[in-house]
Amino acid sequence: MVSDKEASQSLAPQKPKQEAVAHKEDIEDLKKALEEERKKTEEYLIKLKYLQADFENFQRRTLNEMRAVSDSGVRRLVVELLTVLDELDCALEVGRKMNENKAMVEGVALVRQKLLNILQKEGLARIEAVGQKLDPHKNEAVLKDKAEPSKEGTILEEIRAGYMFKGQVIRPSLVKVAVSECKEE
Repeated sequence: MVSDKEASQSLAPQKPKQEAVAHKEDIEDLKKALEEERKKTEEYLIKLKYLQADFENFQRRTLNEMRAVSDSGVRRLVVELLTVLDELDCALEVGRKMNENKAMVEGVALVRQKLLNILQKEGLARIEAVGQKLDPHKNEAVLKDKAEPSKEGTILEEIRAGYMFKGQVIRPSLVKVAVSECKEE
């Protein structure tokens, strides 16, 4: 028969082994929990990066849309003001032909130039036509005139100025074009 002392001694060494096994299990559980938390952290970080990229794209898109709306409004205003510019050009032409009241003609010229400067600041540019080859995207031929075959398709005269706004034609030039032979139409 085993005495109480021997029984307690035989159990005593097992107690630290059981605790060590329990500690190893706890450590393994903690390692697994830590690894799971790291994975969750990585997932959250990836989601955060995607969210940040989406937000930056949204900001960029919104800014572009706002610019487009603003440009559209400015474009409409510029198109309307082109008629004022044309009328000022006509007034200057008539005033210079009449040779009367030069001060008034100079005043109209200053107003015209000021208006043109403002429109140019917003993105308006005049289409240079005379001496250029006819470009159907920028010019509209309304008259033809007989010329040398080498000058065929060249713009001889600008009837009405054409304009571009921020690189896009908003009004084509009305022009007289050289043709080698005038055909009756």
